[in-house]
Amino acid sequence: MGEETWMTIVLRIIGMTCVQFISLIGALIIGGFILGFLERQANGRMIHVFGMKGIYYTAWLGTPIHELSHAVMCLIFRHRVTEIKLLQAVDSDGTMGYVRHAYNPNSLYQRIGNLFIGVAPLIGGSLVIALCAKWVTDGASPALFDWSHARRLFSFFDLPSWEVLGKTILRIFQGLFTVSNYSHPVFWLFVLIALCVSSRMSLSSEDIRGAGSGAGALFGLLLVTNATSVLLDPALHTQITYWIGRFNFLLMVMLSLSVLFSLFVFLISHLLFLMVGRR
Repeated sequence: MGEETWMTIVLRIIGMTCVQFISLIGALIIGGFILGFLERQANGRMIHVFGMKGIYYTAWLGTPIHELSHAVMCLIFRHRVTEIKLLQAVDSDGTMGYVRHAYNPNSLYQRIGNLFIGVAPLIGGSLVIALCAKWVTDGASPALFDWSHARRLFSFFDLPSWEVLGKTILRIFQGLFTVSNYSHPVFWLFVLIALCVSSRMSLSSEDIRGAGSGAGALFGLLLVTNATSVLLDPALHTQITYWIGRFNFLLMVMLSLSVLFSLFVFLISHLLFLMVGRR
């Protein structure tokens, strides 16, 4: 530790932890905000055009995927699912499905799980869309999801990381929306799935509250881990940063697909809204 004072060491540990924490959940916050805004705007226009039944045009698939994402994450973090409803008529507070679960508050692992259970629709929905995109494009563009060229680890605080991310996303979009794909019925099936899933990925207020309860536990774990790294094993911090960078790069690529199709849903709803408004 050399000439460092204890105060300097503590501030360094806190700084390292904040960077890792923001890097880990930053994409989820940004993606969740954008998807939530687009979904609210699209829902309002669809309800104006078709009434409440308008939201079922995408909810029939999007809502079950949303709730299954919660349920799968519950299983991963060893929460007990007590009740699940994949799709129902919209109730007074706008709920179309739900997952109720219980956990042991004395388990740090299960408490951290609240964060990932809360944001699960962003991860699960994006994964479904990305896997469907890979399935559609495997024949025409097998290298579409080959990201081995992206050697740099993604970091929110590193401009070259954003440049690599942007080039990768652009490459995927170019490989997905090709004339050859337009001629295949399976491509349009993928588009339908992506539109439905992306339009129901935003988080409810209950999801956000649940995620917030786990965020503090995760920050505490990172803080202790970084303190251990600084005092005993500097390689531990390097490994954590490496895996956060890989996870974040993959997540942001997948979220970009979700945001794109959510934008398409908004544009379609807005076009219908303008057409009805002119009558």
